Amino acid sequence: MKIGLPREVMYGEGRVALVPDACAKLTAAGYEVFAETGTGLGSGYSDEEYARAGVQLVDNMEQLFAAAELIVKVKQPLEQGLRYLTHKHCVFSFLHLAPQPELTRELCEIGLTAIAFESVVAADGARPLLAPMSAIAGRLSIISGANYLFQNNGGRGVLLGGLDSTDDGNVVVLGAGEAGTHAIATATSLGAHVTVFDLNQQRLDQVSSLYQCETALSNDEAVANAVKTADIVVGAVMLAGRRAPIVVLESMVSSMQAGSVIVDIAIDQGGCVENIKTSSYAQPVYTHHDVTHFAVPNMPGAVPRTASQALSSAVLPYVFELLETGIDSGALKSAIAVRDGDVVDPVLREEQGL
Repeated sequence: MKIGLPREVMYGEGRVALVPDACAKLTAAGYEVFAETGTGLGSGYSDEEYARAGVQLVDNMEQLFAAAELIVKVKQPLEQGLRYLTHKHCVFSFLHLAPQPELTRELCEIGLTAIAFESVVAADGARPLLAPMSAIAGRLSIISGANYLFQNNGGRGVLLGGLDSTDDGNVVVLGAGEAGTHAIATATSLGAHVTVFDLNQQRLDQVSSLYQCETALSNDEAVANAVKTADIVVGAVMLAGRRAPIVVLESMVSSMQAGSVIVDIAIDQGGCVENIKTSSYAQPVYTHHDVTHFAVPNMPGAVPRTASQALSSAVLPYVFELLETGIDSGALKSAIAVRDGDVVDPVLREEQGL
């Protein structure tokens, strides 16, 4: 099976799924790897580096998809790529299909197979391909949120960590998973006052043992009271394979302080803030109820060099697994969303009413 690395076309997306060192390991093992010209430029990898790794460069996406069967990429296929995909292809990437029934339908009509990075589960229950990107998104949520608190960026004029003679910034983190934990770590390291909500007491106990933060089991009343005085609210809620549950109601948003910030990391899965709209790095934020909303679905794309290295390291073993044992091996089989044009993931079928 020939491997293809297309150039990412989502706005602000500079990541690549496999860096040159990873490609060199594949070509050394006898596999053919193709890459579209410019694939790695956004993350600082030149075409020459890919060529030295044994990768065959092609001029455009049409040529790439014609040459390769296994398409390894970062984000789900967009319109520019769907036209060149055929039933022969297996797409291995982040998909987040639960809130995207139209894309799911298009993939099925093509008749291809699609395996979701975010659904790969290791033997210990961890999600090795999602975890590094969630970690980066969690850290960026605080960095970005703190930036939009600056008055010149429309914020309340709050320095998140404060000083000895001032109030600390107030951060509410919804979800104590991978993204939430890294948001907590970053916020507490800056000196912010952090309140964490989750439905899992064990997770709350873990983060409270590691970081100086307040924790509480999530319920509407408690969340509503907390967000009223928050400077930054981070939505880090994830239900594997499902649309994100709505945790922050619009009535809660309207009660927040003018100039406060919401960062919805869950926007890939539809968002956990009621009526939130997807933004992009072309225009990362918008204001609603005098609250700044940041809802960029490819947050780690802001640090593509770091993100590409982390993602490539995690993805490579599963590419080898797919090539050597096929898609019916343990971790990969459970991550198949669409197979030969049929939705086979039972969670996705339930989410989309299939």
